[in-house]
Amino acid sequence: MLKLTKINSFNLLKYSRLWRRNLSLIWNSVPGYTTVWGFLLIVQGLLPGATVYTSKLAIDSFVASKNSRSLSDLEHTVWLFVLTGMTLLAADSLRYLTDWIRNAQTEHFSDHLKKLMHSKAVEVDFEFYDSSEYHDLMEQAGGESQSKPLALLENLGSVIQNSITLVSFAALLLIYGWAVPILLVVGALPSLLISLLFDKRYFGWWRQTASERRWLFYYDGMLSHSDAAAEIRLFEIGKKFSTAYQKLREKLRSEKLKHLREQIAGKVAANFLALAMGAIAMLWIAMRVYNNTASLGDLAVFYQVFSRGQSIVVALLGSIGKTFSNTLYLESLFVFLDLKATVVSPSDPLPFPEDIVDGVRFNGVTFRYPGAELPAISDFSLFIPAGKQVAIVGANGAGKSTLIKLLCRFYDPQSGSIEIDGIDIRRFDIGELRRNISVLFQFPLHFQDTVEGNISLGDVRDKPEPHEVVAAAELAGADGFIEALPSKYQTLLGRWFESGCELSGGEWQKIALARAYFRRSPLLVLDEPTSFMDSWGEADWYDRFSSLAKDRTGLIITHRFTIAMRADIIHVMNDSRLVESGTHGELVNSDGFYASSWKSQMLIAAEKTYDPVPTVK
Repeated sequence: MLKLTKINSFNLLKYSRLWRRNLSLIWNSVPGYTTVWGFLLIVQGLLPGATVYTSKLAIDSFVASKNSRSLSDLEHTVWLFVLTGMTLLAADSLRYLTDWIRNAQTEHFSDHLKKLMHSKAVEVDFEFYDSSEYHDLMEQAGGESQSKPLALLENLGSVIQNSITLVSFAALLLIYGWAVPILLVVGALPSLLISLLFDKRYFGWWRQTASERRWLFYYDGMLSHSDAAAEIRLFEIGKKFSTAYQKLREKLRSEKLKHLREQIAGKVAANFLALAMGAIAMLWIAMRVYNNTASLGDLAVFYQVFSRGQSIVVALLGSIGKTFSNTLYLESLFVFLDLKATVVSPSDPLPFPEDIVDGVRFNGVTFRYPGAELPAISDFSLFIPAGKQVAIVGANGAGKSTLIKLLCRFYDPQSGSIEIDGIDIRRFDIGELRRNISVLFQFPLHFQDTVEGNISLGDVRDKPEPHEVVAAAELAGADGFIEALPSKYQTLLGRWFESGCELSGGEWQKIALARAYFRRSPLLVLDEPTSFMDSWGEADWYDRFSSLAKDRTGLIITHRFTIAMRADIIHVMNDSRLVESGTHGELVNSDGFYASSWKSQMLIAAEKTYDPVPTVK
C-alpha cells in the first residue's frame, strides 16, 4: 500500500515529472519571489562573462595607451577599468539581494509545505496509523525530504546560472581553439559521475534506516518527556534506554561517515584530474604569449576564464548531480502527499437528522483491524434507542472501544452497517457526522492550553461564550478545582510552558468530560469516563451526568458496575459479540455472564468489608 517505487538513474522521464511537480508546488506557494529569483539568476549568469571581457579590453587598452602615450587612450582605459569594477560591484550586490530573496522564499514555502503535510496527516485514514510503513514514510517525508523541494529549485537555478556563464566563457575560449572548451568540460566529468554514484548509495542507506531513526526518536522521547519521567526513574530504565540510543546512534553515525569518506576520496581524485587538465591548458597559452602569438590580455582572459570556468563546470555538474539525488528524496514527499483516504464523504451526502427520533443501530457489523488475523467484532448487532443511556460492559479486548471508532467513521466495517434513524452513516458528510458526536476517549489528550481553551476545543466556534464554558465545567464536576486555580478559567494547564499548572488524572478527566459536554451534540459517547476518579467523584459525576444526558442519546463503555447499573439498558460483550442485554436487575437475575462478574465483585467487597477484631494474647 505504501511501497515506494524504485527510481532508475536513467529514467529521465520519471525525473522530469517529479521536477515539474516540484516546480509547480513552489510556484503555487511563492510565485512572486520565484519570478524575481529567476530573473536575478539570469543576470548573475551573464555578469561573470561581462567582467572577464571588460577586463581583457581594459588590459589591452592599458598596454596600447602605454605604448601610444595618448591621453585619450589612457582615459578610455580608465573607463574600461571602472566598467569592470561596476560589473564586480553589481555581481556582489545581486548576490546579497538573491540571498535575501531565497530566505524569504524559503520561509514562505516551508510554511506552505508544512500546512500541506499537516492537512494530509489529518486527512488520511485512521488505519494508516496502524502501519509501520506509514510511520517510516512520515519520518522520510518530514525529515530530509522536507528540505529537498527548495534544494532542488536551488540546484536547478544553479544549473541555469552556471550554464549561462559557461556559454559566455566558452564563447571567449573558442577564439583560442575549439578543443579548449571541450578540455574544460572533460576535466570536470569525473566529479559528476562520482557525485551521482555516492549520492545514490547514500539515499539507499537513508531510506533503509528510516525505522532505526524512528527508534532514536522513541528513545529520546522516553528519556526527555515528562509523561515517562516517573516510570523511567522508578524502574531505573533510563540507563537501558540511553545505552540503546547511543548504540544505535553509533551504528548510524559510523555508516554515514563511511559513506562520506568514500565520497571525499573519490572527489579528491576527480579534482586532481581537473587540476592536471588546467595545468596543461595554462602551459599552452603561456607558450603562445612567450612566442608573441597571444597578448597579455589574452593570458589574463584565458587564466580567468579557464580557472573560473573549471570551477563553474564543477559547480554545474555538481548541481546536476544534486538535482538527481534530491529528486530521489522528493519521491518520499510526494508519495506522502498523494496518500488517499478511503473513508470519505459521499458525493451527495444526506443531511444529519436535526433530532434523533429512532436511535443508533449496528446491523451485523464485522470489522478486522488492518493486519489482524481475527476480527475485533463479528456479526455484531446493537440498538441504542434515542434519548436512552446505554452501557456496554465486558472484558478487555471484547471490542467495546472499536464500536466508538466505527461510529465516528475512523474505520468502515468490512460487512454490515451502522445506522442513525435508519440512515447508513456512510451517507452523511464525515465532518457533519463527527460534529454531532461528543466522545470522551479512555485516554484523553492533555492539551497545553488554558482551562477555557481546553474545554472549548470541543466546539468549532472561534469565540466560545464564557458562561457556556462554566456550565460545561459545572456539569463535569470540574468547577470546584478550577475556581482554586491561580487564574481560574484563564490558567494555562500542563507543565510544558512557563506558568502552567499540572492537574491530577481525575481532574484532567473532568476537563475532558467538560469538553465533551460543551460540544452539545445529540450523541454522547463515553469510554471509561470515571477511570481516574475516586468513588466520591464518580458518584457526584453520575448525578450530574444523568441530568445532562436526559435529552441526549448516550453510550457509556465501562468496567465499573456502579456506573453500568444506572444505565437504562446494559449490553454485555464477550469474544467480540453481544451475549446479554437488559437492565441491571434483569441481568443479575438471569445468572449469566454479567451476574457472575457482579457476584464476584460483591463477594470480594464483602470479604474486604468484614474485618474481625484480632484476638489479643
